[in-house]
Amino acid sequence: MGKPVHQFIVGASPGDAITDYALLLQRWLREDGFRSEVFAESVDPDLAKEVHTYLRYRPSHPGEMVILHHSIGTALVDGLLSLDVRFLLVYHNVTPPEFLLDTDPVLAGQLLKGQEQLALLRERTVLGLAASPYNEAELKRMGFAPTGVLPNMLDESQYKLDSNPDLLAHYRGKEPLLLFVGRLAPNKRQEDLIKLLHYYRRIEPSAHLLLVGTPWVPAYADWLQEMAQELGLGEAVVFTGHVSQRDMVTYYRLADLYVSMSEHEGFGKPLIESMCLGLPVLAYAGTAVPGTMGGSGVLFREKRHEALAELVDILVKDNALRQRIIARQRERAKAFLEPEVRRMWRVFLREASDAKAS
Repeated sequence: MGKPVHQFIVGASPGDAITDYALLLQRWLREDGFRSEVFAESVDPDLAKEVHTYLRYRPSHPGEMVILHHSIGTALVDGLLSLDVRFLLVYHNVTPPEFLLDTDPVLAGQLLKGQEQLALLRERTVLGLAASPYNEAELKRMGFAPTGVLPNMLDESQYKLDSNPDLLAHYRGKEPLLLFVGRLAPNKRQEDLIKLLHYYRRIEPSAHLLLVGTPWVPAYADWLQEMAQELGLGEAVVFTGHVSQRDMVTYYRLADLYVSMSEHEGFGKPLIESMCLGLPVLAYAGTAVPGTMGGSGVLFREKRHEALAELVDILVKDNALRQRIIARQRERAKAFLEPEVRRMWRVFLREASDAKAS
């Protein structure tokens, strides 16, 4: 049997970016001869065969190296810190608690704990990997060394699924369609997308906004729906909730433009999904977004909604411009495909193993 390199995540659920990331690393580890299981604090029943509760984990030897995916405060981290293990940390970023203080104080407390736990992990971390240069800079500010950047990877096979014909038929005649994918949470600033649609419908009255994602903060999600109703956009703003991979791919194909107003992203996987699927991106240039886009797409630094509505109209209707943007995005997307990311992963894993042994 091979050497154990197990992984730990907070919550395992289908379609979750961190879960997908961990299962991908597990496949790579197993193909390279390691024993690798994924453990989590909470496990969706649909993943019960793939992911185990973290309470079942026992180190096979003192100082065993484990991979910890960190994004929020959790009892799982407390449990690991009580064991004789060393960490290869994969840092997905902790959303600043200030975004949640007014809408979900309990969740804000978990995020604050996540920041505090990050400091405790530093002394026992042999390598801090970040999903983006933005995340790596945060690790460095906190004194982690050595560090590196291992971006999220796109499994191309998951984006070659057939479209859902019912969705295609439902949205026929409701164009143009603006799309944002991400949990409904204050840092994502979906309210700015609703305001943008309000102005854009003065130009294109049939325009719709698709908000694909789970209501991570229910009070915020309720407020967004109330805002849409008050602006007369009750039918024009579509809250899909969690969707299947097939439906998500269909929404990307249906959309005319991906628009992000998010003010905190640790990476921004939907940005590279848009690149892969040929959907032009217009995004607020905050936190990790510029690093993920890598000079592709169209970025802005001021939220002037009326002016942005005019820009949206140009990006929807100017086909020559769209094709140039799409071509540049497709070139950028190559950096997130399996061959390149897997090569980087093998180098980092060897570096972490050498650091643990020294």
